[in-house]
Amino acid sequence: MPTSVLIAGGGPAAVEAALALGRLAGDRVAVTLLAPEADLTYRPLSVLSPFAAGGATTYSLDRIAADVGFTHLRGRLASVDPVAHEVTTVAGSRLSYDALLIASGARPVEPFAAATAFTGSKTAQERLHGIVQDIEEGYLKRIAFVVPPGTTWPLPLYELALMLAERAFQMGVDAQIHLVTPEAGPLDLFGEDASTELSFLLAQAGIMLHAGVEAEIVAPGRVRAGETLLDVERIVSAPRLEGPKLPGLPADPAGFLPTDAHSRVLGAPDVYAAGDVTDYPVKQGGIACQQADAAAAEIAARAGAPVTPEPFTPVLRGMLLTERWARYMRSGEVAGRALWWPPAKIAGRELAGYVEGLDAADGRPAGTPVNVPLGTGTDAIEVLGRV
Repeated sequence: MPTSVLIAGGGPAAVEAALALGRLAGDRVAVTLLAPEADLTYRPLSVLSPFAAGGATTYSLDRIAADVGFTHLRGRLASVDPVAHEVTTVAGSRLSYDALLIASGARPVEPFAAATAFTGSKTAQERLHGIVQDIEEGYLKRIAFVVPPGTTWPLPLYELALMLAERAFQMGVDAQIHLVTPEAGPLDLFGEDASTELSFLLAQAGIMLHAGVEAEIVAPGRVRAGETLLDVERIVSAPRLEGPKLPGLPADPAGFLPTDAHSRVLGAPDVYAAGDVTDYPVKQGGIACQQADAAAAEIAARAGAPVTPEPFTPVLRGMLLTERWARYMRSGEVAGRALWWPPAKIAGRELAGYVEGLDAADGRPAGTPVNVPLGTGTDAIEVLGRV
């Protein structure tokens, strides 16, 4: 009998795990993907939509299921009974498992009542498109992009701010754009070189950076950034992320699932977790895929596959993307050319190559067309290989 594996979620980590299990374990596992969505949405590209420069691509989960050999069930996880090895969905269905991998994501929360939180959703894209139009027509000239305190992923705010500054310049609008962040430096989690490069790009674009301060919105259009009070017409923030506090499973105070180096949920036998649902502090698609790889290898080995599970050893890779150029950042390194291949926004070992294949089959261009200046780093390109 194959090992019954239930994956809860339909995002990058869930699909990465399904791809990895299909390759590593084959018919030793019977995989079911429980997801409320019909499609995998490639959300990092949603920052392009407000500027009519592209947008998030979607991929049918049923098509992926047919390619890889898993079952796709529409539904949302509500609770887990780890003793009975059973989950309950929001609709009340009960599903059993031998191994459960939770990759259902975090809950985005609007951190400020008087701001637009860019979640990448259709609604958020439309709101930002309205702001872009107001900038283009000269109705709007003062805007603040605010990274909230707490758990969040700030990179999209930098992309939006840089693209908005470029659009204002193109339209001859003298816009005043601020970026407020509690980070010591912009995107300093990628290292000093990347942060220095981004500081230069922000200054070059005329964006006023307020780093190392937690923003406070004291009134509509009034942002306190340390000792400075900003008077703006619009405020855009990143969402704050909260854990789902899944009934039946342990959680930290913020509701995230605690996991070990092999993505096993602590105190819940045969339950694994990957991505934003976990207590790992960096909430990013590439990191989520690395957690999914660790979980998939562990599950495959348990199912009898000739695999030696490797622990989750995070390598942060990120692409800062605008309409005209990109910067690739990798744990202390930054370049204007690809540092990994395929040069995907979500640097998943399984997902990047698979999605590139789907794009090619559907006639979509490989990657996002940008004019990339030659970087000055090493010539080495990291290949997201499969082991």
